[in-house]
Amino acid sequence: MKKYNCFVFAVILVILTSVVCFAKPAADVEGLLKDRQSICWVEGTVMGDMVLGARGTVQFIYLDEALSRAIVENNQLAPWVDDLNQYFGSERTNKKELFLIQVETYKPWNVDISKFIIGNYHPTIDDVLSPSVTRPLGNLESGLKLQMAVVVPQSEVKPGKTVKLGYDKDTVEWKAPK
Repeated sequence: MKKYNCFVFAVILVILTSVVCFAKPAADVEGLLKDRQSICWVEGTVMGDMVLGARGTVQFIYLDEALSRAIVENNQLAPWVDDLNQYFGSERTNKKELFLIQVETYKPWNVDISKFIIGNYHPTIDDVLSPSVTRPLGNLESGLKLQMAVVVPQSEVKPGKTVKLGYDKDTVEWKAPK
């Protein structure tokens, strides 16, 4: 009986050790996102912790393999991020970097694709992967949140380098993750 108990204990110990050693930790989506997103206020005046008179905001999310996998494994982000994650690894992203862009309007705004800035690059309509229904382009009324997936040349996003992100004259600096 003692041999049987020792055998069962050994089997249970091996199983538990295997589970602990080979289990993948839950994806830290929020941690990855922290290093991969930036928000630019458009036409706003910064006064301390407040921004006054802004036409809206542009949120940029750099979607690399690490964040894409984390979204699939443990989606804790807004549904639009999960939806636009479908473009990662697609043929049109080959040898390019993918950004998800959300525009939120506070005032009416005529949004022009050529005024977005990622590094030194101004995307064109051909760089937009998402359908026209969800694109934050053209004459937009206040109170909207629209999103799109955009590709840019790899030369615009180098690991560890500072990248300019923004719209027209309003830009922020973001450091690409290593």
